[in-house]
Amino acid sequence: MEQEQHRKIRILMLEDTPSDAELEEYELRKSGLQFELKRVETRDGFVQALDEFRPDIVLSDYNLPDFSGMAALEYVRDNHPDVPIIMVTGALSDIEAVGLIHAGAKDYVLKDRLARLGAAVQRVLSMEHGIRARKAAEKSLRESEARYRALVESSSDWIWEIDEHAVYTYSSPQVFELLGHRAEDVIGKTPFDLMTPEDATRLREQFAAVASERSHFRLLGNANLHKDGHVVYMETSGTPMFDAHGEFRGYRGIDRDITERKEAEKERRVSAEKLEQLLMQTIGAISATVEARDPYTAGHEQRVAQLASAIAVEMGLSAEAVHGISLASSIHDLGKIRVPAEILSKPGKLSPIEYELVKIHSQTGYDIIKDIEFPLPIALMVLQHHERLDGSGYPQGLKDGQILLEAKIMGVADVVEAMSMHRPYRPGLGIDAALEEISRHRGVMYDADVVDSCVALFREKKFSFDPQ
Repeated sequence: MEQEQHRKIRILMLEDTPSDAELEEYELRKSGLQFELKRVETRDGFVQALDEFRPDIVLSDYNLPDFSGMAALEYVRDNHPDVPIIMVTGALSDIEAVGLIHAGAKDYVLKDRLARLGAAVQRVLSMEHGIRARKAAEKSLRESEARYRALVESSSDWIWEIDEHAVYTYSSPQVFELLGHRAEDVIGKTPFDLMTPEDATRLREQFAAVASERSHFRLLGNANLHKDGHVVYMETSGTPMFDAHGEFRGYRGIDRDITERKEAEKERRVSAEKLEQLLMQTIGAISATVEARDPYTAGHEQRVAQLASAIAVEMGLSAEAVHGISLASSIHDLGKIRVPAEILSKPGKLSPIEYELVKIHSQTGYDIIKDIEFPLPIALMVLQHHERLDGSGYPQGLKDGQILLEAKIMGVADVVEAMSMHRPYRPGLGIDAALEEISRHRGVMYDADVVDSCVALFREKKFSFDPQ
């Protein structure tokens, strides 16, 4: 037996014959046991020693003058059930031996065979140690299960378990608060039985893919139908369960109600859309004012927006980026509102001073909208749409790595539209001339990918500007 290191074994001996006690102690020490021994002869001494000495094991004689071994056994069983007893006695019939074991004795040793006493003590203590460890583990498990159950039942989230076929095998009571179903009514159903038809189809496919890989999933949004018919949005997370042999047995997970969040997000989207509509109406009014002062460029911004958006799509940009480019292009000449009308509509070539006045429109447009909170850097696109890769552009003379891709796209679209359409100082030069211009400066002034996409639109996709 592996003994505890911090103290010796405490042995209480109920024995009225000193010579027998000495022989027993001798055999115990001979077996290598390290122990403290207390010997008592009477019932009162025995009872007191049990309380004060607190033995690990009791060795009791079977026959004593005023207190029998059976009585001692019954007392320990009723008052100190965790303390094991070994009966040490003289002659003992088989019937008496069986009676001792039934009464609770862990073993018995005949006094003419004391050589086995040490081994018996070690075996009994080892056995008791195992029993106590098992009981402690069982108690810990019960307490852990109780804590887990209390946590599950007090949580506002719905906790569940499903088997490998996605059938509920456990549901916490919170499902009633969330979906109006009792926990016992959910058992046997699948998550898809509780979802809206659209989400049931979508999530069934997603779950099949996740379950096939036995992987975790988290924050999976889904729409569920409450028992009364209204939609409840939830966020689902789960972790796979495996048995002792490593076989997949399903998922344990949690559902959280996010209906209020979804409604708030919907309200924010609606508000953002209304704000953008209002903003576009305001900018459109300003843009119309600019075009009214410069009739030759009427529709210029809309055509640039049309071409720039098409180039962005051809290049594979995201829908959000395409929308941002369209918005920025539709107001890219906003700053011309501060350029004198006679310069904008002048039929002849501009003087150097007049040209410098026209060039300020990029900075002016940026200054007008820079404090408006757009989801994309619209103001910077407006500021940079006349910048060129080689630094020859304006207003800041930026070079390739400093210019936004969106501004590069707008710059190419602006040049193509401006060259192909009529202007006060010259007739339109046509699409071929415009494409030749950007191709000649491809990779020098204009981004190569943008130029290639623009040329492909006209040459291969047969792009054309919408009639105004």
